Amino acid sequence: MEFAKIQGSGNDFIIVDNRDERFYEFLEKAGVCLKEFVARVCRPHTGVGADGLILIENPEDPSNDFRWQFFNSDGSEAEMCGNGARCAVRFCYELGIVDEEVRFETLAGVIRAKVLEGGRRVKVQLTPPSVPVEKSLEVNGNPVKGVFINTGVPHFVTLVSDIDRVDVVGLGRSIRFHREFEPSGTNVDFVEIEGKRVKMRTYERGVEAETLSCGTGAVASAVVARTLGLVNTEEVEVITRSGEVLKVHIGKGQGEVYLEGEVRKVFEGVLSLEIFS
Repeated sequence: MEFAKIQGSGNDFIIVDNRDERFYEFLEKAGVCLKEFVARVCRPHTGVGADGLILIENPEDPSNDFRWQFFNSDGSEAEMCGNGARCAVRFCYELGIVDEEVRFETLAGVIRAKVLEGGRRVKVQLTPPSVPVEKSLEVNGNPVKGVFINTGVPHFVTLVSDIDRVDVVGLGRSIRFHREFEPSGTNVDFVEIEGKRVKMRTYERGVEAETLSCGTGAVASAVVARTLGLVNTEEVEVITRSGEVLKVHIGKGQGEVYLEGEVRKVFEGVLSLEIFS
């Protein structure tokens, strides 16, 4: 089965063209369920290694360009992924499925995107974020304040004074599974303000680890920072753990939000059935 691995600011994804539904034939030959398939392929060392897997399929509405199915690396399905969306658009642009202006279907609704610099950069419009809600949690016996917001998927954004010293995995996991966010849990973003820029580290639900970047987390962090008056520009630069910078464009009233950044193809390959033996 042919696939491509594409990354956006350190978030990497395995992408498969499934418009002919041959993926399901391969899945049957592999003899595993869909969730196990995704988990094995995304696993580092023994698999390809990725933060998630994306299936590109025919749209239900012919006015849209394509439909996707997005899976976290543990095999769970997610409504939306900002960096995954940018990588999917680059993949489809190279196949000739889309032009520069793009519309595609997700569980979070129809997403619009724009291809820039021949696919090296992609700007994607996320679903309108929910109204930010301040919350105070008790985590491991200590108070943790933050803001809950949904930018296609749920995020809890908490401000820190020194982002490099944060226990992202330990504290992030405790917040991710906190009873306040049951049953689905939440992604957790740790944010430090650096002048007019936002530094961010994310514990990502479904990956169950810190990732080098998170597109919906970048948007959540930027919107929360602006809501709290910590930044006042309509374009907010978010510095990810990978060191790359994502641009978050926030329209008036925060109803229109765009995520922009570089997209890079890592490699193309053919998946072997031996991975499942």
